[in-house]
Amino acid sequence: MAERSEHEMDIHIPRRSFFSFNFPCRYRADSSRLTGSVRQWPESHRLRDLVQIEDESPIAKLYMGWNEGGLTFALSVTGKSRYKIDPKNYWQGDCLELWIDTRDVKDSHSANRYCHHFFFLPGGSGRDGKKPIGRQTSIDKAREQAPPCPEESIGVALRRLKRGYQMEIRLPAGGMNGFHPREFSRLGFNYVLRDIDRGVQSWAVGRDPPLVHDPSTWGSIDLVD
Repeated sequence: MAERSEHEMDIHIPRRSFFSFNFPCRYRADSSRLTGSVRQWPESHRLRDLVQIEDESPIAKLYMGWNEGGLTFALSVTGKSRYKIDPKNYWQGDCLELWIDTRDVKDSHSANRYCHHFFFLPGGSGRDGKKPIGRQTSIDKAREQAPPCPEESIGVALRRLKRGYQMEIRLPAGGMNGFHPREFSRLGFNYVLRDIDRGVQSWAVGRDPPLVHDPSTWGSIDLVD
């Protein structure tokens, strides 16, 4: 057997990259007020955990709903003992990232004006630094960036627990270019959750480039009633 060159390296290809994922996102009418609690979210709105395909265990629960006004999410993270919040380098601390393609056209490896990238932190704003943050950010190597979603239009509510936190998120229809759920009822979707205590949980693909910047590798969500 030939010896490996010192310049060779192992390339990890996630098992999930060999599959296409398509799951329903159910209608949710009562999204006007965010409390930060997941108590009112039924199990039918919980997204399937896909990390088991990689022989990993989920570290959090993510719920998702839609209506004509936009998308809503709820996150429940347990088993925490500490926080690391860094708004400038958000991906290095506790953070939830969402990628949304309002057209779900998987014929290109580059993001376009219908592809959006948001991040959410369980703290980092306010006088005490404990209020949550929700912002849109750019997608690397995109052919065209989506129009900016005003930060003040993004709803985020946080509930801190003794050993974790819960968060509710609302993304307005006007802040997602091309979001017309009755006309285009399928979205491209991916998420990555980073927790400094328990590691990383992702959906269709992890955060490693180039896959995370490639909308053709994201999963699909069907908006159903």
